[in-house]
Amino acid sequence: MVKKTTIDRIYQLDPGSKEFVVSDKFKTNPPRKIAVLPFDNLIGGNYILNEVRLPRFSKKKNDEWNWTYANRLRRFFFGHLAIREFQDIELMYIDRVLQKLNIVTPNDLKAFSPQELGRILGADALIYGKITDYKNSYYALFSQIKIGLHIECISAEDGSILFEGEQKRNDNSLLVATNPIDVAIASFQNYMRLKDVFSARASEEVTRELVLRIPIVESFIKEEEGRIDDMLQKTMLSSSIYHVGEGLSDKTISIDDASIENKQIVK
Repeated sequence: MVKKTTIDRIYQLDPGSKEFVVSDKFKTNPPRKIAVLPFDNLIGGNYILNEVRLPRFSKKKNDEWNWTYANRLRRFFFGHLAIREFQDIELMYIDRVLQKLNIVTPNDLKAFSPQELGRILGADALIYGKITDYKNSYYALFSQIKIGLHIECISAEDGSILFEGEQKRNDNSLLVATNPIDVAIASFQNYMRLKDVFSARASEEVTRELVLRIPIVESFIKEEEGRIDDMLQKTMLSSSIYHVGEGLSDKTISIDDASIENKQIVK
């Protein structure tokens, strides 16, 4: 994975913003096993267009979109974290445990200390997330998707913050038109960018940029490489023994067959 450069942001008209702070404890004693807890959606499930909250058809629909926004960014974050050198805990397992603990809202989650949740989940650290922006803007020739996410990695040992960061993605589209037909076409193109699929793409980029800023733990990588090398050696050794034994078995069969034939000839 590669971070976005300043040139990328200028080309995409995406000034955005990024903040990331890493504690000294993370550098000296990084967490090996990390649990990504459900994210809190500070925006809600309303569709926000030009700073105006457009209500859904029902409270149920609003709640569903609230969950969709929060869970989408959580899953994207988990997906990028899973390919790093840390040991992750499956989201299905985390959600099942939280369900058994009757944790169904962000307030329920806050009722448990990080130390207690870490002990129950078997995690060294917990990721808490808050969606700070999830809105769209549309002005014919200009459209924008704005996604913001703030995360905290909390130690399950003492409750201290190991790292904390916030990332905002401004997915802008500015089209130029010189006549009424071009204006109509460009306006329609920007209108289509209001579809949820474009928000999902921006959400993925926000989480990717955050995970990229988590410092690499070289010791974990070396340990994993050593474990893989040991596993390969054992596998290759077992395979060699199997093939040698297989060869001896074939020879034994051929000798027995020859003996049987000789006995028949003598008779």
